[in-house]
Amino acid sequence: MSDIQTLDNAVVHNLLLNLPKEETIYFLNVIEQALKTFSTSDERQYQPKPSIINRANGLHALFRPFTSESSIGTKIIVQPAPGDDGKSSPLRGVILLCDRKGIPTGLLPAEEITGYRTAMGAMIPFSWRNHVENIVVFGAGMQALWHTRLILALRGSEVKRITFVNRSRDRADGLVATISQENETRWRSGCVFCFVDATNRLNLQGCIKDADCVFCTTPSREPLFPAEYLSLDMHGKGRRPFISAVGSRDPDMIELDPDLLRRAIAGNGGGYDLVTGDERGVVLTDDREFAIQHCGEFVQTKITENIVELGEIVDLKVGPHTDHARKRHTERANEFLSEGFVMYKSIGVGLTDLAAGEAILALFRRQKRSL
Repeated sequence: MSDIQTLDNAVVHNLLLNLPKEETIYFLNVIEQALKTFSTSDERQYQPKPSIINRANGLHALFRPFTSESSIGTKIIVQPAPGDDGKSSPLRGVILLCDRKGIPTGLLPAEEITGYRTAMGAMIPFSWRNHVENIVVFGAGMQALWHTRLILALRGSEVKRITFVNRSRDRADGLVATISQENETRWRSGCVFCFVDATNRLNLQGCIKDADCVFCTTPSREPLFPAEYLSLDMHGKGRRPFISAVGSRDPDMIELDPDLLRRAIAGNGGGYDLVTGDERGVVLTDDREFAIQHCGEFVQTKITENIVELGEIVDLKVGPHTDHARKRHTERANEFLSEGFVMYKSIGVGLTDLAAGEAILALFRRQKRSL
């Protein structure tokens, strides 16, 4: 038990926030590899199913175990019951890591790590995009903050505008103040930060129409914007954005208009099936089976096909390309991923919590030895 390393939120926050770009890219590769392993090897069978508890008093809890050949662990995330004023408290939780013998090696706060690894998952398809000048972020909480930090850390020199969409101006202003201060001392991007009231439909439509990338990070129970706000027509002409949604986690939660998913699958945005090579559309996710059963975007639309896991795409991009047909397929897939209408719906994969937790522990130990 003497080897267990206990880190608090402040330590993890400072470690991740102050990573240089090359270390941030390393963490991106760590999450990529975890998703690839989950989707393309036999590791999936060794990952226990997550369990969700919703109590009558409004308390929600997620239990997500994970294993590898060298480690075993679990994550517990708690959404406390609303207070007497009806307001919700922030998510809290813990990640426990053990070695193959069951000896605890790390006790880590789940809040910062979940925010970081979830946002990093969205950065994988974002990193493939050719156009990232104009970005829209729905939300003003932890996920919106980590998404913005990673956008600036990875591609801040290319981003010209980030627009935050939220119902609370005060909360969005607080996010902008935080990220502006961090940007001045770390990434020094020249992008402009803006705010749009989520209830102002005219302004919202304008920023969605002009967006290169849209990141949805809210626990919404209704679509954040209607599909017709996109300028795509039935022939796939017009701006083809990348849209990511990470906020909804239950069947009754939904951020994306079902018509957006149907449009993506129909291939109206210049679709391409990244697995079969057919000229049709797909929706990306990280865990197909769990998403179909628990994700509101899929449950409410009854979509069970044309869903491709992110790990499968990572494998496609790094796999051997000696065969001519395989090479052409990869080229066509890369073209779609960089320029097409791409939608990504994250549900969470426990193996990425394990990978992120171990990488953070290793980083902490390296820094500790260097002192």
